[in-house]
Amino acid sequence: MKQWPLKILLVHPRAPFMQEKRITIAADCALLIHKELVDKFDEETIIIGCPMLEDPKRVFEKIRMVVNESQAEEMDIYTMEVPCCHAIHLMVDRANQEREDGGKEKIRLNKKIIRVTGEVEEYSGKVDKSMVEAEIRAHKGL
Repeated sequence: MKQWPLKILLVHPRAPFMQEKRITIAADCALLIHKELVDKFDEETIIIGCPMLEDPKRVFEKIRMVVNESQAEEMDIYTMEVPCCHAIHLMVDRANQEREDGGKEKIRLNKKIIRVTGEVEEYSGKVDKSMVEAEIRAHKGL
């Protein structure tokens, strides 16, 4: 593993491993579904979090710090398809917009969603019907 800690709330934005040109931000659950994310641990900086299980205000503030204080030029964002994960994309977008408003160049974002089947898709920016259905199935234990 290239770094420690992994959790968004625990990383220091100025830590040496946070000064890479590329950083991956992923939902906790995404690591369990998408093996290629786990394989990235040896080569890239990856931080993980969950807006549902952690205080979303604190998660956003830490993401904002990472966006502003790291040396990242590019970020890969991986979330699950369920609507609660949508918040991670929104947090990164907002932090990146505020960065630009502050006079810094925006970070290039590569946004993906991972279906519960493991399939990876480009993130459209919208919560679609299948995302809502996936969350309903998950909470009903189906």
